[in-house]
Amino acid sequence: MKTATLLFVWGLLYCSPICAEIEKDSLSMQFVAEEMEAELTGIHQDFEAAEAALQVELAAVNHILENGYAGRGMSAYLQAMNRKLELRDKMDILEDMYQLSMAKARYRKGLELVKLMYEKILGLDHHFYSLETYNNIAQMTNPNAYPDFQKSKGDIEKRLKKNNKIRLPNLLSSNPLMSATFSLMASFVGEGEPRKKEKDLEEVACILDFTVRMYADLNLIFYETEFLKESNNSLKADCLQLFKDYAKIIGYKVALDVCRADDDWETVYDKLDLFITEMEANAVKSKDDPAANRNLMKGIANLEFSIDRLLDFLEKYNAFIAQGGKYYQKFEVIVSNYQNEAACAGQLPHQFSTLKQDIKYSIEKFNEAYNIAELNGSKLKDLLYGIED
Repeated sequence: MKTATLLFVWGLLYCSPICAEIEKDSLSMQFVAEEMEAELTGIHQDFEAAEAALQVELAAVNHILENGYAGRGMSAYLQAMNRKLELRDKMDILEDMYQLSMAKARYRKGLELVKLMYEKILGLDHHFYSLETYNNIAQMTNPNAYPDFQKSKGDIEKRLKKNNKIRLPNLLSSNPLMSATFSLMASFVGEGEPRKKEKDLEEVACILDFTVRMYADLNLIFYETEFLKESNNSLKADCLQLFKDYAKIIGYKVALDVCRADDDWETVYDKLDLFITEMEANAVKSKDDPAANRNLMKGIANLEFSIDRLLDFLEKYNAFIAQGGKYYQKFEVIVSNYQNEAACAGQLPHQFSTLKQDIKYSIEKFNEAYNIAELNGSKLKDLLYGIED
């Protein structure tokens, strides 16, 4: 009888086969959200239809019990009472199966979201490491990296040595600001006609002006870019830990990066199916077996708690993307406000243009590729939490 009841209930609740794994190039938050909404709506509609059918039969049985007892006899009355108890059991199992189906659908979509978020984070990882921020800024802020400056500096130092025998220590010559300052001072006190000194200064004026004015700002860009890179590494570690905790509920113990590399997602979904099958068996036995009922409630609670953890991570990712976008907008303001850019256009390092392009590109990536609009609204969260409109 219990087996027949399970088949009856599951037949009513079953709405569609599990969706095939989404290809990487079509995987999007919007697609996942729309598919989840459609699947949850289908499960809810099937539940309402099944519940309505049971309610109609229960109403008919209640009518017999309330009005037909006198003419039907004790045997008919007892038969109707037994049927009423059976219907109530079916309704209880139906409710458990419904909650289990909804939790499974949300949990599976949660797995797809973890997969999507990991791809986004790997994209960010590649983005940060593909930028040559360190090398570009190191060269731009060091006047010694400019051939014209090196030549002029050498000429100035030669003239200075003739009179003073002064030489900047190696330790200080490696310091960009000290090197620029020494060259500037040497041009004033060294040997030579005033016009020659002016010519020497004109040749390196833009280099000195750019490196001194932009030194602090460009280093700020470097260190804050490094901060974003490390924050993304931390986010990647959190995503790996999230998947570990998320998947252990269903008995899957392979790390996310290994799962991704081996394309082992079907094994994950098979584990989920097996876990749900065990919970369904507990649902059927839950009326007569307290242990089965506890296992069922624990299983559903674990699925729902995992979804809570996922939502917390989505909030963290969203905050990081918003922060990164603001950082790059600040960088754009910095590199756009070098006041002598027009006058020194011909002598500015090509790395400065590259840095500008990298910043513009990064703003676009943070606003479009990495920003997930669905995380800014409540629809996705409501679907995962199970809040109905």
